[in-house]
Amino acid sequence: TTPHTPRPQPHTPHPTPYTPNPTPHTPHPTPHTLHPTPYTPHPTQAIAPSRYLHQLQEGEEVGRY
Repeated sequence: TTPHTPRPQPHTPHPTPYTPNPTPHTPHPTPHTLHPTPYTPHPTQAIAPSRYLHQLQEGEEVGRY
């Protein structure tokens, strides 16, 4: 009987998988949190109370007639 000669393993080295760890693309730029002066103009009519506006409207109507 022929001696059981183990088959030579094929030359298949396991090269390290090409998975380099590049620096993750997560730059930390200064957060876009600018503090511009809040756009809060004080127009008279916009912030005027409804009463004041109502009086103006009535006043205009009364003035017309």
